[in-house]
Amino acid sequence: MARAQGFCGGRLLAAGLLLGTVAPGVLAQTPPAQTAAKTNGTAEGVTALNGSASVFTAVTHTRTSAAGGTESNTEPSIGVSGDIGGSWQRGASRLDLRYGGSLETTRDRPTGGQTDNSSVTGLSRFNYLDPANPVDFNLGHSIESVRNSTGFVINPSSYDTRQTVTGGAGLRLRPGDLTTLRLSAQAGHSYGGGAVNAGDSVTASAELARRLDERSTGSLVASRSWSNEDQLDITIDSAQLIYDRLLDAGRFRIGAGVSQADTQYPNASDTTSDAVTGFAERSWTGDGFQTSVSFNRRLSDSVTDISLNLPPIFDFLPDSVRVRDLVISDSILITHNNDNLCDICNVGFGLEGAILKSQLTDTTTHEYTASANLGLQITDLQRLEFAYSWQADAGESAGDMVQQIHRLDSRWVRQLAEYTRFAVEFNQSYLDTTLPVPNERQYVLRLVLTHGFSLMANR
Repeated sequence: MARAQGFCGGRLLAAGLLLGTVAPGVLAQTPPAQTAAKTNGTAEGVTALNGSASVFTAVTHTRTSAAGGTESNTEPSIGVSGDIGGSWQRGASRLDLRYGGSLETTRDRPTGGQTDNSSVTGLSRFNYLDPANPVDFNLGHSIESVRNSTGFVINPSSYDTRQTVTGGAGLRLRPGDLTTLRLSAQAGHSYGGGAVNAGDSVTASAELARRLDERSTGSLVASRSWSNEDQLDITIDSAQLIYDRLLDAGRFRIGAGVSQADTQYPNASDTTSDAVTGFAERSWTGDGFQTSVSFNRRLSDSVTDISLNLPPIFDFLPDSVRVRDLVISDSILITHNNDNLCDICNVGFGLEGAILKSQLTDTTTHEYTASANLGLQITDLQRLEFAYSWQADAGESAGDMVQQIHRLDSRWVRQLAEYTRFAVEFNQSYLDTTLPVPNERQYVLRLVLTHGFSLMANR
């Protein structure tokens, strides 16, 4: 994604981290359709639509270091970008969407050549859930940047793009006043260009939930997932027991279970993998802040996750989502966002570490992600924003970094009119790698003029 869209706020940085670490009890979590239904009482008939369009000019200086020496290149560019999003709700139906894109033309001064870079990122979700109707269903679409084992890139628009279409339905039965049985099926199909393979997945699940008291719920979830990608057929069976409690200032969830996967190869051979799975989550919410800590252990692959993991609605997806084969992953995630740290500032940060063991190649990798952001409202019309992100991959040894990338973005914004603003951005990227590709340093100075709109109506 072009860095003109680089500042999305602390909540978005945290959401980007959460995308890769959905709890193994994902089927037992409140489905998006149910979440929408819970807001019916407060958001009934609310329609919101907002967006923006930008024109920008930039100067990019790149330094490439390899065994043969260091090369430098400075390129001017001009481009346009924009985004549109909103939400619509009526009765039991709710639609949320957010899409954005950019087009940038760059001129290589030494050769005189011209290069066009474009990217589109976004997602949409439609959910239907009526408490009086036992049937619910959902539809979804997303466009995201993905990477396999090719490592990080300085320019996020160079990642491959994957589109995903999902859909599912559920049937709720009430065998007792305190007990609910939900039978559901969820399917997903992904496709894209470059190194992205098409993939399909279907998951069928049954969730038996019982209310233990006014704030606590216990549930038993069983599921079977089928997926196919690159001539590999994978079947995953999972069962998990979950306890969920709503607290005065947050929430606590814990679950434990087992998963087993059968992989069938093109030559008709097959392998079996199994793992003890579980998760623990604790969140704290208060006036203007939210903190969460979670641990997840799960057996999954990216194709199966297509039908299971519905990311939250937020402005833009992270630079890239890692495409994985069948792995057992252990991850720890910490996020915090605070809008009341001081009268003029807001902060947010996220930390994640994960160990992934491939069940197909028997290799172990470590992945790390960190992000932080700070916003300062200097005056009613001026604002300073700073954002930092770090991603790293390591091999068998947790401290042996194979590749890592640092991004540091700063921006000054001046409000010119109600929906018009001017910004000066300075973006820095540092790529360090032990792979057979050069290290890179990139510095981008960008001037951006943006005009937006925002509509909301109560009907």
